[in-house]
Amino acid sequence: MNVNLHLAGDVEAYIDSLVRRGLAASKTEAVRLTIVQARQRELELESERRGTDRLNQMTMELAWNNPKDDEAAKFYEKRYLRGKKI
Repeated sequence: MNVNLHLAGDVEAYIDSLVRRGLAASKTEAVRLTIVQARQRELELESERRGTDRLNQMTMELAWNNPKDDEAAKFYEKRYLRGKKI
């Protein structure tokens, strides 16, 4: 795929600096490198987010699927509600 870009200002200066510092052989390679790095950061953030979501899910499961809660509910029903369900 061929794309023509007009870069100006800070973006142009950044691409030029990548070439000057030898991190890219050409402006095209510098743009490609920048896009790949942005995509990698995006994937890392997505991975971290999924990890956080899984941790939150596990924490909720531990809180809600606790057999001790069932025992406590039965004790409360027996002691204070004379066996009636909550």
